[in-house]
Amino acid sequence: MEPMVTTCGGCGTAIRVRSPEIAKRRACPRCRTILETLPPIPAQPSPTARATSPRLACLLTVLALLVVWFGETLITANSSAMERTASAALLIPPSRLYRGPAGDLETPPSNDCSLRRNALTRLIQPLSRGLQVGNRLLPDGRSRIGAARSLAMLIATGPWNLADDVEAARFFVERIGFSPIRVNAEADPHAPRDRAGAVPVLTPPDFGAPSPEALSAACSSKGVPRFSIRGDDGRPVVARLHGHRDGKTVVVLPDGRLGIPSMVVPSVEPFSPISGDEMERRAQTGPFATFQVHRTPHYVILYQSSRPFATNTGKLLEDLYKRLIEAFHKHDVPVHEAEFPLVAVIFRHESDFRAHRPVDADVRAYFEIFSNRIFLFETSEREGVEPEISALLTTQTVAHEGTHQILQNIGVQPRLSAWPLWLVEGLAEYCAAPLSSRKGAPTWDGLGQINSLHMATLRELDDPLSLSMKGPDDRLRSRLRKPGQPMVEAMLRKSDMTPTDYALAWAVTHYLAMKRGPEFTRFLSVMGQTSPLEPKTPDDHVRQFREAFGEDLAKMDKTIDAYLRKLSRQKGYDPMPYYAVMFEQPLPIGIVRHAAMVSQSPQVIQQWVQELSSPGAGMVSWQAIPHPTRDRANQEIQEWMSGY
Repeated sequence: MEPMVTTCGGCGTAIRVRSPEIAKRRACPRCRTILETLPPIPAQPSPTARATSPRLACLLTVLALLVVWFGETLITANSSAMERTASAALLIPPSRLYRGPAGDLETPPSNDCSLRRNALTRLIQPLSRGLQVGNRLLPDGRSRIGAARSLAMLIATGPWNLADDVEAARFFVERIGFSPIRVNAEADPHAPRDRAGAVPVLTPPDFGAPSPEALSAACSSKGVPRFSIRGDDGRPVVARLHGHRDGKTVVVLPDGRLGIPSMVVPSVEPFSPISGDEMERRAQTGPFATFQVHRTPHYVILYQSSRPFATNTGKLLEDLYKRLIEAFHKHDVPVHEAEFPLVAVIFRHESDFRAHRPVDADVRAYFEIFSNRIFLFETSEREGVEPEISALLTTQTVAHEGTHQILQNIGVQPRLSAWPLWLVEGLAEYCAAPLSSRKGAPTWDGLGQINSLHMATLRELDDPLSLSMKGPDDRLRSRLRKPGQPMVEAMLRKSDMTPTDYALAWAVTHYLAMKRGPEFTRFLSVMGQTSPLEPKTPDDHVRQFREAFGEDLAKMDKTIDAYLRKLSRQKGYDPMPYYAVMFEQPLPIGIVRHAAMVSQSPQVIQQWVQELSSPGAGMVSWQAIPHPTRDRANQEIQEWMSGY
């Protein structure tokens, strides 16, 4: 800054100040009077500097575009570099999981146009981030220059997730006035994120990898598409396409989990499922770090329970796996060995099981489709009240959930394929029938056994005298079907199931497997061709069933009823005992409600107790005592009721 002259306020002497822009204490050399503080005067840019700024901005902008072009060409030529720019995979939250209505697309893994688009994507994202940083650090008029200067550092900082850079992308559009992309307005950078930092949105169509349909149309090579994504540990892994529908892409990870990626990058690397040892190492992390491990040829069992229970569970699951493979081979249904090690998680107590994930009160185990695991527990509060029922249900539940897991891993039922619910649950029940506890400890003894639990339930539906209280039986009936509707058609249209519905699904499946074997086998093969995520309506399910087994569903109702009556007289059918059930619950008005019933069906008993329980009242207490005859059971409840 040029020197300036000021006047002393004491003696009036003119004083020359050499550097007025420097703020410091100054005094008159003659009278020592303190001179007034001179305000800093902003420097005025020289005409040369003003002329240079626009030129520099243009030069740096052109340089940035050249870097983008060079990077695009380089990455297109070397597709392996794209594998290192994988985006984070977002797994669907467990709360959105569903069972049952759980084909690969013939599209190639990569092509030149997709690689060019993804190369451009990966370079534009750091460019937009650089411009955003420049806008924050420098005055508005110079933000383009500042952002361009930042580009040299940010261009090599690695991949950016689009979901995290929507704000930067908008800034890019606003500042440059040129829009090479469409910003996803739904991708809110402030939305809730998972632990990996990704938000649950899909990549906008013009800013990520093309859809599988576009890949299929653009490429001549064949094969199941594979993509490079970022795993839980941040490292790139190769995932395989599992399903694609309406803009949503689901991939399967090397450990068997299903995930929805926020961006997909085609890969030419092979898809390699992990080994049992690696599955064991991974499974013992997070909430299961303290669990012990029991290994079988096909299973990794994480258990908090007693070792004998874990060992017996492993034996049952391995036996079930072997018999299912043999049965489908025998009937020419195409199957294959499980691609991934199968995982079962056993909690010590029912309370631990429910603390891990809240489920309905009648759920004793479940198969998680997206994690590909089954969860169950060993002990329950109910064991002291109805030990026989608990033992039977535990054995049946392990086999039931194991069947779900096995069928969806050996190629019978593709995961996320929309099978009718009666078939999903009916097959599991067909494979899960336990032997009665009156022959010793409940065991599992193969496929297609007569299920005494379900036979008792079906008998209860036609025996209103089995209920000592009027009403519950009528409510059970009213839920099963509409007036005049065939029972089979009502089952085909089910979107959720009660314990009674499970018995009916078992009956239909058992009849078809035993009496209509060839047609049932063909029906399973047709259903196995259903692609994941392919939508199906109840009308579709009814139409496919009629095509396989005939149009007259009312006639089939009568045929199944006659078949079940014959089953009840067959050798090997061991009827359930008659249970005298006593129920108590304190009511808010100060009295205790007492009720009783006689039933052979644990399912009907549980449903009756659930309907009878008042949510706003006190704790429910009930017990089920087995008797060899109905008369003995009736005598038990009459004596109990006479005391109140």
